[in-house]
Amino acid sequence: MAGTGSVGERLKGFLDRETFTLTVNGAIGRNPTYRTDASEAARRAFRESLEAWLGERIEEYRAGPVGDVRHVDNIECLSSELSARHRQVLLNGRLRIGTAQKALNLYLKYGWARGIIDEPPHCPIDSVVLAKIGKCPRDVRCETCYGTTWTRIDTRHEYLHFVEKAREAAEAQGLSLSRWELEIWEAATSRA
Repeated sequence: MAGTGSVGERLKGFLDRETFTLTVNGAIGRNPTYRTDASEAARRAFRESLEAWLGERIEEYRAGPVGDVRHVDNIECLSSELSARHRQVLLNGRLRIGTAQKALNLYLKYGWARGIIDEPPHCPIDSVVLAKIGKCPRDVRCETCYGTTWTRIDTRHEYLHFVEKAREAAEAQGLSLSRWELEIWEAATSRA
């Protein structure tokens, strides 16, 4: 059966679907997000809600720069809205802030790569970023750093702690947060 629409429209649709698939794989692929007894239909409904939320929210980022406060508000909104709608499918009834930020930040990174939006305000905080920025010195008594993985981040404070550490590392190299993350991600994943 031949596809409908122009080749350009079909290619855009293909890229949109692939972008979302890559986002989901990056945010929840190896991250315990669902309850073990969650049905595939319930998981699919959650992914559809996530896709719709991201698709609607990217318009705000297309319109122009989004500041830190608004961006973090969006992460919290994604977490709370999807938690409320899909509590029955989510592990502990909640989409954690770490998973929400990874989904939104990764989706925006792909949008930036595709030329859909300008440079995102933040980067995905994940194992590559956390490995690069390290933990606070023990004498700082930083409760946020010790034992935290990106999948366990669940407060605005924790998330902003890691954003600030990453921003310091980026600024030390004269780079924006998104450009810095792109460089360290490429270095960490290259097959040299």
